[in-house]
Amino acid sequence: MLVGARFWPGAGGPAFGLPLTELRDLRVDLADVLPRLASLLPGDLTQERALTRLTRLSAELVAAGPPDRLVLQATQLLASRRTSVAGLCPVLSVSERQLRRRFDDTVGYGPKTMQRVLRFRQVIDHLASAPRVVDFASLAIQAGYADQAHLTRETTRLAGLSPGALAKTFTGTP
Repeated sequence: MLVGARFWPGAGGPAFGLPLTELRDLRVDLADVLPRLASLLPGDLTQERALTRLTRLSAELVAAGPPDRLVLQATQLLASRRTSVAGLCPVLSVSERQLRRRFDDTVGYGPKTMQRVLRFRQVIDHLASAPRVVDFASLAIQAGYADQAHLTRETTRLAGLSPGALAKTFTGTP
């Protein structure tokens, strides 16, 4: 059984008490990062108990190390498409270097990658609730991609699947 917690952008680094760039692209055992937390989540818990306990412990971690408000605000701006990555620094009154450092520490990657992930999440949300036939060209524009080819490249890079193949994972069609 595998259970996990997903933190809001800007919350992971403070919750774990370390820069998330140290964990990026790694598979790390919880006991190596937070031994106390790992001891509270033994492998013999039922799925329901594990999920309940993980939810409570995650909330405690976030309360002890609150999210970076600047990263939260930047993420909200990017998600709403009210500004571009290049426009974040003047809007937030920070240098490009400071913005990058704060994203690296609290998210594990920079603001441009965050923008890519947010755009991809829009595609996932649409595919999860979409009918069987999807107009990928329209979806690409709605999600903020330049065109359908851009959507295809990004989806393949982030999910390892083309948009059509990814859509099939939601509809259950072969």
